[in-house]
Amino acid sequence: MFQTEPILYLQSQGSDWLTAPMALITSMGTAAFFAAVIIAVTFGIDFRKGFLLFQLLLWTGAATEILKVVFALPRPDFVDLRVLNLEKGLPNTSPFSGQGGEGFFALPEKEALEAFGAQVNSIASSSRHGLYGFPSGHVSTTTALWGGAALIFGNRAIRGMAPAVVLLMAFSRMYLGRHFLGDVLGGFMLGLIMLFAFSAFLGSRLNDDFFRKESFLPSAKFPNGLFYLFMFIVPLLLAASSMIGHDVAGFLMGTNAAYILVVRKGIPDDSGTAGQRTTRAMMALLTFATAAAMLAAGINAAGIENSLNPGVIEFAEAFIPATTVWVSVIICSRLGLYGKART
Repeated sequence: MFQTEPILYLQSQGSDWLTAPMALITSMGTAAFFAAVIIAVTFGIDFRKGFLLFQLLLWTGAATEILKVVFALPRPDFVDLRVLNLEKGLPNTSPFSGQGGEGFFALPEKEALEAFGAQVNSIASSSRHGLYGFPSGHVSTTTALWGGAALIFGNRAIRGMAPAVVLLMAFSRMYLGRHFLGDVLGGFMLGLIMLFAFSAFLGSRLNDDFFRKESFLPSAKFPNGLFYLFMFIVPLLLAASSMIGHDVAGFLMGTNAAYILVVRKGIPDDSGTAGQRTTRAMMALLTFATAAAMLAAGINAAGIENSLNPGVIEFAEAFIPATTVWVSVIICSRLGLYGKART
């Protein structure tokens, strides 16, 4: 599963006409794509279902990063000079050739693993997550998004499309040279595990408690204490221990902070015309993008990139745009794009 031969074969059959659609498919596994989809669902279709999908995606991303740190396995282009990084179009400068797994169940060769470990240890912990290969985050989050959407909407078309989208994502990651077969299989299995946990949550009383104002009053009682634990304390501890990236923790905590502000005021009524729903989604996307752009410009103008810990900047660049969920609800409500708030 960690052999480079399957990747080399796929790339030997490739061409520009195949690389372009594969790059497009793989872009559907990026944070920007997921944010756009979730915001569109949350504001244009159903606030509750959209927010649950957001939680599923964020926690799947966090679980993926934890496993990446635990296994600390390299990507294919590190262990084999012949593997091309077609996603970024960068030349391969690996000192190794053909040091992937020798058998189907074998890991890459020991020399390559030791060199990879030395390289990882030489850089800041906050920058390591992108170097790890196993499991594939694109595949795990794609499995979670499409599987989760099939669960909460019960739509036959989504159920039918989900396996095809996941397979295409896995194929694109291997063809582009970003993952081994073992990486994409691991990502798929993790996505399934997260879906099983999500399904159990949907069928429990916690699903109802999660949308009650009383569940988010300051209290250590059940379920309030449980929600606060997983929405804020656990992400903070995981980021502090470098088990997840500061950006993932920022998105989790920022989104959750925004949600608490929304639920305490009352979850908005999703009713509205097609025009109102479209306007809500566009307003939320614009607010999110504007906040992210202004924050990045402000940090650059202030020249504080080198004076602050990179992790702090990563956290802020994720946390602040994520809180615009609350801002967008306020704006849309005042513009009369929502019905009466539900409590």
